[in-house]
Amino acid sequence: NNENSSVVANSSKYINDVRVSKDQPRILLYHTHTGETYSNSPGGNYHSQDKPNSVLEIGTMLTDELTQRGWGVVHSSKYHDYPSFNGAYMSSRQTLDALMPKYPSVDIAIDLHRDGRTLTGDEAQKMGLTLDQLKNKEHSRATTTYKGESVAKFLFVVGMRNENVSHVQELANDITSYAMKKYPELVLPVVKKPYGKFN
Repeated sequence: NNENSSVVANSSKYINDVRVSKDQPRILLYHTHTGETYSNSPGGNYHSQDKPNSVLEIGTMLTDELTQRGWGVVHSSKYHDYPSFNGAYMSSRQTLDALMPKYPSVDIAIDLHRDGRTLTGDEAQKMGLTLDQLKNKEHSRATTTYKGESVAKFLFVVGMRNENVSHVQELANDITSYAMKKYPELVLPVVKKPYGKFN
């Protein structure tokens, strides 16, 4: 429910697909899979330009929240996976290569995704579950109730073939460890993708 937040579809804050919330921004948010949408999207939950129901809107909300807490944020709303999903990481790398030199004060760049996947009957059967049981199990793993609201948990994914893997992994572990102390019900462990390079 995003009635009070600015909406990405209102592009007045975004010039050439970029919004900078303060001088000397420290955080850069972007989306390799900009077209990732949620189950409330009429067009399905993959590869859509349904901005209000997408991970792009979450990036806007996160930018708003961080800015209200005093952080400067650069948020890219550029689509890297639409209309073609192939080459999304290459496209988002070009965005990073263009933005990072413009904002040398940035300390961290976060590729914000939504955690979601299609569950199959075959997968459920291998686990000795029905498809509905598997869906409920996955929903319980990925969500929780916090302050009376149903919310998604968050996690970091580290590509083990990234040239900066030790630095990225250390940072992901540090943030996760800190979050576990403050909000243990909201965070999942870091996921390592052995063949992932990412950006």
